[in-house]
Amino acid sequence: MPKNKKSNNSNIFIDFWNGDVSLVKSYWLVGVVFGLLVGFASGILVAIMGLNIDAIYGLLIPWYIYSTVGIWRSSNKYKGPKHWAILAKVAVVIGILISFQDMLRGTY
Repeated sequence: MPKNKKSNNSNIFIDFWNGDVSLVKSYWLVGVVFGLLVGFASGILVAIMGLNIDAIYGLLIPWYIYSTVGIWRSSNKYKGPKHWAILAKVAVVIGILISFQDMLRGTY
């Protein structure tokens, strides 16, 4: 029985979720750049729809979960200096704690 080979038309979203995107791209591109875009777009969407600002977390929490899992898994597979993988995980945990604190306080 032949082994499953990774196809050339793999899905970047699935690759990220599985940690198959490099740690640099996972953290900086997906976590930071896309994270800012998702946050901005979520704020605009909530404002356009006239929803309470707390509704933004209904859009952001799935993003937090997706980006955290992808970065975490990517750092687990990172082959470079271990301190970068550890720092990425520390940054993700700090980000989650700050976001959770903001949700509880109602600050944005």
